[in-house]
Amino acid sequence: MLKPEFLQAPERRLIALAREFSLDTRMEIPALWSEFWSREWDLEGEEEAVCYGASYGMQLDGQFTYAVGVNIEPLPETRPEDTCVVTLSAGRYAVFRQQGPVQEIPALFDSIFGSWLPESGETQREGAVFERYPYVEGCSPESMLYEIWVPVTG
Repeated sequence: MLKPEFLQAPERRLIALAREFSLDTRMEIPALWSEFWSREWDLEGEEEAVCYGASYGMQLDGQFTYAVGVNIEPLPETRPEDTCVVTLSAGRYAVFRQQGPVQEIPALFDSIFGSWLPESGETQREGAVFERYPYVEGCSPESMLYEIWVPVTG
């Protein structure tokens, strides 16, 4: 049984790479992460040792935008080429913390939105659902620490 922690979060702004996906193509998201890691950005104000993945703009046909980025405060006057700014809204979130293989993330999303959310009494509010990946010494793709933040109202 999934047991989230409920947290209030401030607004965050990411400098990110973003692409369009669908539920059928979401397994291609790791390629966007690879592209993100291949870039060498030198950005002032970057939240140290934390990366984000954000899903937003979900359509009825399953299309959505997914972005990979870093939290920057304040936003720089210029951004690296091909990047965008993604705003993660302030407010209440259900936060699911996990450690395990990154390949399990799609199944966790399915469990959150297919079981937990409908049974929880919570309502998803406007805003991006995001993953937060804090740096932990010794983590690997087989044993990654990650958090999934779902914007909710009580």
